[in-house]
Amino acid sequence: NRKGSNIDRDKLERRFKALNFIVEVRTNLKQRQIKHELSALSKKDHSQYDCCVVIMLSHGTEVSHSRFPGAVYGVDGKHVPVQYITNYLNGQHCPSLQGKPKLFFIQACGGGEKDTGFEVSPDEVKPSIGGADDQTDAIPMSSSSDSLSMSDEPDARATLPTPSDILVSYSTFPGYVSWRDTQAGSWYVEVLDRVLEENAATDDLAT
Repeated sequence: NRKGSNIDRDKLERRFKALNFIVEVRTNLKQRQIKHELSALSKKDHSQYDCCVVIMLSHGTEVSHSRFPGAVYGVDGKHVPVQYITNYLNGQHCPSLQGKPKLFFIQACGGGEKDTGFEVSPDEVKPSIGGADDQTDAIPMSSSSDSLSMSDEPDARATLPTPSDILVSYSTFPGYVSWRDTQAGSWYVEVLDRVLEENAATDDLAT
């Protein structure tokens, strides 16, 4: 029920293929299917590849975590915390990606708050949120939560932090909605696509 999400999907598929990525698309997954696909991805041999990118286009909600807050929903209304998603590809659970960039782009609400912005000068008109075709990806926060831990045993042999080489980019701040135009796609993906088109050949993502 996320009108405009297909525009985001097609746009990002074209962009990453243009950047010489092997692109695999999964749509309309339930919570258990999301976990299954991530588990299968973590078990693949990535030794011949330089990095791995995971993009989630979904409704989302607020889930607290010190490093990677938030959660995304499956089509069954059950959520998967972002921390759980990143755990699948960390240095402990996906050895063939150790020392390689693992990038996560999350297009989903981080809560239900709406940010109306602020005026930058007396001459500016206070910005208003959205238009007739804009929707959010918010779903009310659930009282229940999934376990964030995939293992209770520490990795005593590790020489790097387990979540090292991971970058998570969110479409919004924790607690706030993320806007999506039903005709043109989400604001975040539109900007992400443009930034990659203009700067991927010359700059890194943190520049």
